[in-house]
Amino acid sequence: MPADKGAPKVKRDTIHFVNAYPTSETERLNNKRLVRAHVGQWISTQTKGRIVAAAAGPASLVEPPLAASDDRPHPPVEAVDADSDDPYLSSTSPSSTFTSGSSPSSHDSPGSSTSSASRDVTPIFPKAPHPRLPLVIIPSQTGTPSPANAYSYQQQVDDEDERSFADWAESGTSSSRGYIEIVGAGSLDPFRAYPTNIDPKLIRLSDEYCISCLWPGLTPGPSGTNMQSWFPLGVSDPVLFTAFLFGSLSHMRVQALKGWIPRHIFRHRQQRLLEHAEMETVRLVSREMSNPSRAVCDAMIWSVVCMAHNKAEDDVNGLPDIPFTAPMQRLQWLDVYGCLRPNLIHIGGLIQMVNLRGGIEKIELPGLASVISFSDIVTSSTFLLHPVFPWIPLEMSRKNKTMQELLGYRDADIDRYYVQHQHLGLSRSIAEILCAMNTYTNLVDQAQRGHYDLSLLADQRSIVHYTLLCLPPAAPHQTDPNSNISQAPPLQPQDIIYEALRLACLIYSVGIVLPIPPQSSPIMNLAELLRNVLSNPNHPSLWTTPQAQVALLWILTLGGIAATHTPHRSWYIERLCRVVEHHKIASYEHLSRYLAMLAWYPVACDTPGMELWFALERARMYR
Repeated sequence: MPADKGAPKVKRDTIHFVNAYPTSETERLNNKRLVRAHVGQWISTQTKGRIVAAAAGPASLVEPPLAASDDRPHPPVEAVDADSDDPYLSSTSPSSTFTSGSSPSSHDSPGSSTSSASRDVTPIFPKAPHPRLPLVIIPSQTGTPSPANAYSYQQQVDDEDERSFADWAESGTSSSRGYIEIVGAGSLDPFRAYPTNIDPKLIRLSDEYCISCLWPGLTPGPSGTNMQSWFPLGVSDPVLFTAFLFGSLSHMRVQALKGWIPRHIFRHRQQRLLEHAEMETVRLVSREMSNPSRAVCDAMIWSVVCMAHNKAEDDVNGLPDIPFTAPMQRLQWLDVYGCLRPNLIHIGGLIQMVNLRGGIEKIELPGLASVISFSDIVTSSTFLLHPVFPWIPLEMSRKNKTMQELLGYRDADIDRYYVQHQHLGLSRSIAEILCAMNTYTNLVDQAQRGHYDLSLLADQRSIVHYTLLCLPPAAPHQTDPNSNISQAPPLQPQDIIYEALRLACLIYSVGIVLPIPPQSSPIMNLAELLRNVLSNPNHPSLWTTPQAQVALLWILTLGGIAATHTPHRSWYIERLCRVVEHHKIASYEHLSRYLAMLAWYPVACDTPGMELWFALERARMYR
């Protein structure tokens, strides 16, 4: 149809070129002004054209298409204002929140009634009712992308939250730019094909947080490969998309509340969206469970993992810190996920789903089995349970390696621990755990002095702690701090030694090797369990040999540190005083030499160790 003669002729649009990665603040501000001037000029031209067209007649009042080459109908949705503090979710009705698009026949036809056409709806892109002209971004020669990765950029840079997150991400150490280019040619979901009608600005912030921050930290090493599978699956699956949104916002909330990222990055709007995403994830997962073809697919299993380890409301502060000054607390986001106690209901559902799938080895999505394995280790540590799933490394090339092969110690190193305490009933499994924990802390020490492989270090840490969790207790009742010890049968002497060393190893491991934050840490329960074991009736000669006295010093010291914030602290101090006086130990330095004969990492242990020693000296003064 020829254009209306009454409409003004619009000049061919000029293509402007700006640098995608400005090298200075001045260049960034100039680019920003150019973008705004470009858009403002175009809107002004369109407005003038509409005024003239309106004077020419109603036939000229035709809304321009969303894209010059796209004449398909678009489903109407509610507008979502990302910049207001009003409820910004697209709909309060659960059934209308997530949509996968409507067929053309579901839209109002041109002949629909006036009442139907006057519904309060806007196009699918909120705040962008008109197309914007492309700005071709030419990457700077100093940046990482190549000219082949140039892309059309249509978003203004005047959103405060987006600038805040972008500035923070740019100042970080993660190389998010490369990951984003792998996923979407320089733009996360450039066509905005999100399976939801929440404001794309908020969704984009969540996606960029996953790509640049969350996922690289969760699976260091193979993150790029994993994200090439995770992100497209999330965009195509409404349930997983919602679960990823829930997980990213929950992660962001903990970081903001802890002060690890700027507090203004997570505001009231994000909190409301987080609460909504949590409810929607539960609702959508529950709905999909009735579909046999979907119940145990990768997307559903991933969604339940997100539900099990994220929360919209949970107190992440207010508890005293763990006494140990542990290294690598942020490795695989242990400091974040450890602040949120695992949801045992969802954990139970996850176990059933994986079993119905045929086991964790049947999980096909890259990286998901490793995430489930790590989830299992954290949950088992929190509740002092035996791991449910086998250990799965981050790198599949390490899957069949033993703990000794992965850490690089020798049989002779194990014998050094085993021979010294063999006559006490020390099993070789405990001796190997002691050797592995010392080897791991030595590797951490070396890693902090130079370049290291985070993926390998995470696998080394996980296999050490996993192997320790798999050691059986001497008696079932010993795993429950609430059990009636007085009515339980007394442990045999060899069982007392074994169980005391096993519990002391667990204290050392959850405090130093896999440092669980106080919100989920079992360290206080372990202090009570260890006290119960040491209080069992035993033979007078059990701890009299020199090797037994060294082991008892180590056990009582770790127990006393673990009991720092419990009523059992005084009991440990009293027992430790007796052993210290028997060996005429006059200083903490003298004591630490005995402790190093089993396992002792000065960087993490000396501060709480010296505090315990000072408490011991005060107790001796007032005796």
